[in-house]
Amino acid sequence: MPLFIAPMPVTWQELKAMVIGESLNQGNALYTTLVDDTAPLFGWMQGWMDFAFSRSNTARHIIALVLIFFQASFFSILLIGNKAYNENTYVPALIFGVLALFSFDLLSLSPELLASTLLLFVLNNLFKEIEFKEQRDELVLNAGIYLGTASLILFSYFIFLIGTLVILFVFTRLTFRKAMLLVFGFALPHVLLISVFFFKNEQHYLVNHFYIPNFTLSTLSIISTQSLLVLCAIPLLYLLFSLVMLNREAHFTKYQSQLMQVMLLWFIISFFQLLFTRERTPHSFYVFLPPLTYFLSHYLLLIRRKWLAETMLLILLAATLTISFLGKNGVVKSINYNKFFSSVAHPEIKDKKVLLLESNDGVFLQNQLGSFFLNWKLSKSIFEEPTYFENISLIEKSFQVNTPDVIIDPSDLMKPIFEKLPTWKPLYRKEGIIYTKISN
Repeated sequence: MPLFIAPMPVTWQELKAMVIGESLNQGNALYTTLVDDTAPLFGWMQGWMDFAFSRSNTARHIIALVLIFFQASFFSILLIGNKAYNENTYVPALIFGVLALFSFDLLSLSPELLASTLLLFVLNNLFKEIEFKEQRDELVLNAGIYLGTASLILFSYFIFLIGTLVILFVFTRLTFRKAMLLVFGFALPHVLLISVFFFKNEQHYLVNHFYIPNFTLSTLSIISTQSLLVLCAIPLLYLLFSLVMLNREAHFTKYQSQLMQVMLLWFIISFFQLLFTRERTPHSFYVFLPPLTYFLSHYLLLIRRKWLAETMLLILLAATLTISFLGKNGVVKSINYNKFFSSVAHPEIKDKKVLLLESNDGVFLQNQLGSFFLNWKLSKSIFEEPTYFENISLIEKSFQVNTPDVIIDPSDLMKPIFEKLPTWKPLYRKEGIIYTKISN
C-alpha cells in the first residue's frame, strides 16, 4: 500500500518504456523506424500499454502487482502439485509475494517480471519431466518455446536454455532427440521473428538493433553492490540458515532431493544470467525469487516448534518490508537510488516532439520523441557519419514521418547534416545548442 499511496517518481527505465509505447502508437516500427535495442515482445507490449493507459504509471504498477500475485500463487501450487515438501502449504506464496517487494522497483512492469512468468512454466515442465522420466516430448518442446519467448522479452534469459539442457542431462534420460526438441522450441519464436523482418527486407535492422547490442557482457550497474547487499541482507541470512538446516535436518524422498538440486542449479544459472543483463537493478534479481522462496520455505517448515517457525516467518516479512520502505524513503543512507531517476532536462521545453542528440532521457519527462532515434548509443554513428547515403536517407525519412519540433544538439552534429538536407535547414532556427522549428 505505501508504494501506491506515496509512489516513487518514474524511473528512467519506466520513462523509456512509455516513450517507446508512444512512438509505436504514432506509427513507428520497432528497429526500422524506431532505433532502440528493447526486446521485441516487451516493446510491442508497451504499445498496448500506451494505447490503454497512456503514461499512467499507476496502471502499470497494478498490472505488475497482479502478475506478482499470479506468480506467487502458481509457484506455490506448483510445489504442492509436485510434492516438493512433506506437507501441503501456501507459505511459499506468502514468502514469494513479500520477497517480490524487497525493493520498490520490483513493482514496475519490467521485462524481468514478464519473462520470469514464462520461466515458472519451464520449471513446472522440468519437475514433471524429472518425476516421470518417460518420453513426453510435449513437455520438452513447450519448455523450449517458453524459453525462446522469454528471451524475446529479455534477451539475457537465453542463458536458461543452456541451464535447462544441463538439468535435463543430469536428472533425466536426455537423448539427442529431446535436446534438439528443446533447442527447436527455443529457436521457433526467433525464426518467426526473423522471418517477419526478412519478408519485409528489414532483417538487418533486427540484427543490428536487437541481437548484436543485446548479446554482450557489458553491464550497466544502476545500483551499487552495497545497496543490493543491504536490501537483500535478511533474505540472504535466511538462505544461509536454510542451507545449514537442509544439510542437517532434512529427510527427503529421492524425488524431493532431485527437486532441491534442480532449484540449487537454477539459483546458480541465475547468477550467470546476470553477466549478460544490460542494466543491473534490484528487479534484475527477480529470477532468483523461485529458488530463494523454495529454500526459505523449506527452512521454516523444518522448524519443529510452531511458535518459533511463525516468529521467524514474521521477522522475515517485517524486516524485508521495513528495509524496503526505509530505503525507498531515503532513511537508510547506504541504499542509493539516485541513478534510477532522470531529472527534467531543459524545463523550458514542454509538450514538444524532441530529437535528442545525447544521452539524457530526462527531456522526455515533459515531451515526446521526434524522429526515429531513441537510443543514442545506436543512433550516434548515424549522425556522426553523414557522408553515408543510408544515414542521410534514414534521417530525412525520420523528419518526413515524425518531424521534431525541437532538436537538442550539444555536439553540433546537425550542421553537416543540414548541408546534406538543404530543404530542412530553413525550417529551423538555432539558439545555442537548440534548434527550434519555425511555425508555418
